[in-house]
Amino acid sequence: MIRCCSLLLLILPGVWGQTAGDFQGRKAWKIETNKLRVTVLQGGGHLAELTLRAAAGEREVNPLWIPPWPSIEPSTYNRDKHGAIYGTDSEAATLAGIMGHNVCFDYWGAPSGAEFRAGLSYHGEVNTLAWTRLSGGSGEITYRADLPESRTSLLRTLRLRPDQNVLYFEETAENKTAFDRPFGWVQHVTFGPPFVDAAHCFFDASGTRAEHRSGSAVREFQWPQAPGKDFRRFSNAAASSDMAYVLLDPARDVEFVSALNTEHRLLVAYLFHRRDYPWLNVWEQNRDRTEPPWNGRAQTRGMEFGNTRAAGTARAWLRMPMLWDTPTFGWLDGRGRQTVRYLAVTVRIPAGFDRVRDIRVQGSDILIEGATSIRVPFDPSLF
Repeated sequence: MIRCCSLLLLILPGVWGQTAGDFQGRKAWKIETNKLRVTVLQGGGHLAELTLRAAAGEREVNPLWIPPWPSIEPSTYNRDKHGAIYGTDSEAATLAGIMGHNVCFDYWGAPSGAEFRAGLSYHGEVNTLAWTRLSGGSGEITYRADLPESRTSLLRTLRLRPDQNVLYFEETAENKTAFDRPFGWVQHVTFGPPFVDAAHCFFDASGTRAEHRSGSAVREFQWPQAPGKDFRRFSNAAASSDMAYVLLDPARDVEFVSALNTEHRLLVAYLFHRRDYPWLNVWEQNRDRTEPPWNGRAQTRGMEFGNTRAAGTARAWLRMPMLWDTPTFGWLDGRGRQTVRYLAVTVRIPAGFDRVRDIRVQGSDILIEGATSIRVPFDPSLF
């Protein structure tokens, strides 16, 4: 759509404008300040890069997952042409273009067999559509996807502020039909190498009650320690996969998920309101899947927070409408809109900082507590 313009225009001290170009061979938009660089893919709308700007002598590391297979615009996926590379099932079109943090809407997981045959793919139409940029300026961008099959739309604005280590998200879901409808809305945040490794990476969250899925076995545990698996750590096995469903703390108004790497001295955390997103799905792939496009090479950890616990569409939701006194999906009113705000913060951490005990908001600061306390200034009016 827009593939030129490599010049960054200085708008304000510490803030650069929004530009268009390529990222890993994909059409992309970029916003940047003196603290953060953020790249968004037009195809699927994925957040592909969230990079803390490096000081002298430091290495820049994008903590988000870049798959080890060639990426294409997902709207161009063709089963006959691309099936041997990406597969032919309901995941294929999504995997062809997936990167980093993708949003799952208006469902999370696989469509039913009938829905797949009718043209739907994994994690909703939103992942395979070309999004439309509506505006961009001094450190922010607004873009939208209109979903023709579900007759919904999703509008997203990303904002950066000078001298802040914070990316602000605002998203609005709209139902264009007159019917109230159940729906899923999940922020599918996935981390990858070089940030993810078994020796230096630690994951934390404001989790409580949880279920560990291992094959056909389901065992309940208290986050983060499941029988035989500490979900704070990435697996050091030669090949493995894991999944857990986690109820975020009902006593909190603001929840968090975080990932840190002690070698790169880098921490990334997302903060969000529990009223919007009460569930966390932890998903880990460690060279275990051998079919295309995985081919036994991918390493990634997903910390996916959202409004649904039931993977799939209406059939899955109706089988399990509640769990642990918490709804397992959301409702979008007829002709209605819902808006959520959340944020991502990324900072350097000191030596010895290997656990996040808590993250909370104090006035105009985000307080990250571990071996020491880290205060990050932010704008509460955007959260």
